[in-house]
Amino acid sequence: ETTTGLESEVQLINGGLWLMQDDFKASHPYSPDDYDKTSPLEQWKSQHPLGLQTITQMETKGPLSKEWVRNLLVNAMTSLSVSSLDLIDEEIQIQEYDDLGDGCVLMATWREGSVFVLWDGRGHVDINLFAYEGLDSQKVKHFNYLFRSGTTLSTVLYDEQPRGFGRVVSYKHDFDPDVEPHWAQGK
Repeated sequence: ETTTGLESEVQLINGGLWLMQDDFKASHPYSPDDYDKTSPLEQWKSQHPLGLQTITQMETKGPLSKEWVRNLLVNAMTSLSVSSLDLIDEEIQIQEYDDLGDGCVLMATWREGSVFVLWDGRGHVDINLFAYEGLDSQKVKHFNYLFRSGTTLSTVLYDEQPRGFGRVVSYKHDFDPDVEPHWAQGK
């Protein structure tokens, strides 16, 4: 910058690459039996997964408006197969906050979960979707597909994680507290 007077802006970084080491041989190979599994097993047993949360970031160069973003949310919510998720049902509350700048925040809440949509007033949308039951990767992808339908929005980040208490690391459908994980067996 000081030499040319030009200023640069990094908009996207795709992860670093591992350096290939031909014919690599470890100085001392370790096996799972070389590690104490007591603490990880205690943590594993202490977790109580309750639901699934996904964070999706979308971007577009095309036009968006508060009304359009709200309609996209209403349309996408119809894809969720949650028993109380009926837009006529009074349990569903969609609240809009648009006094935060150029964009808006939309909140849709129901007994089994919530969706928060943040639009920056330009071309960026964040979607935070949480549900206790009835949500999986396929349903979230369908929700996101419906949300961006009719727009030039594209997903630039997608992240999903289990939620609960006790340092949750397992998805609810994968966790059985009565079954010992394979890596702790034979201890």
